[in-house]
Amino acid sequence: MVDKVFSKQIYLVYFALLMNTRFLGTFLIFMMICVYGRGQSSLHGKIFDRGYERVVIAVTVKNVNTNAISISDMGGNYKIPASLGDRIIFSSVSYISDTIIVKQSMLTDGLDIYLLQNIIQLEDIDIGGLSKYQVDSISRAEEFADVLGTSKSKLVGGRGNTPTDGVGVTFSPITRFSKKEKEQRRFKKTFYQQEQEYYIDSKFPYQYISQITGLKGDSLQTFMLNYRPTYKFCRANDKAAMLVYINDKYREFTNKTAPPQDKNTRRSHKKG
Repeated sequence: MVDKVFSKQIYLVYFALLMNTRFLGTFLIFMMICVYGRGQSSLHGKIFDRGYERVVIAVTVKNVNTNAISISDMGGNYKIPASLGDRIIFSSVSYISDTIIVKQSMLTDGLDIYLLQNIIQLEDIDIGGLSKYQVDSISRAEEFADVLGTSKSKLVGGRGNTPTDGVGVTFSPITRFSKKEKEQRRFKKTFYQQEQEYYIDSKFPYQYISQITGLKGDSLQTFMLNYRPTYKFCRANDKAAMLVYINDKYREFTNKTAPPQDKNTRRSHKKG
């Protein structure tokens, strides 16, 4: 009788250990999946210029919590390792930096970013003999000199407006866009096309156009898109010529958008 009771106790202990082992194994597997999933989560999306709704390439994307850094590609796409609650900074020369706190919906659905340009006026003061556009352009070329095949120009004080300034970390887009010559040529072409757009922006800025014409909101947006000058035109004309161009196009714009005048009203004016 004693032997039977003892055997039963041993069986119960064995069964308990077996169940605990299975539970422990399941628990460990579950934890590994959770940790792996957390380590593999990332934030992705596309970066646009808020004013013109065009993509912005070579934007620095930094995860402040992990110090991970990525750069938007030639389509404006970005992807960076991130977890719930991480702080991500998006920055680029000529743009106001944007900071977001990662939410679950962002990790699931992605997040598009719309950066606002650091608007300057047409008569903006020069910086050491250079316009703000020229300083920003040199900064952009300096940041990607290795890919562009250009020499680096030293600027006093450095760029000063990106998360990597003063950190001593250099991220070459070669690693992002591939080291193949074909990819380098594509990057160069896209980079210089974007530079031309920035130059047009500097000669045809939103704030200045609004001050000259009085246009705001949708009307301003329509005017800016319909009468945006070409890069060649902007290069060939100075500030005075640009002002004449803006006024001429504004008169054309108001004539097109003015409501049609009633025939009876026109006749009464003629009689008067």
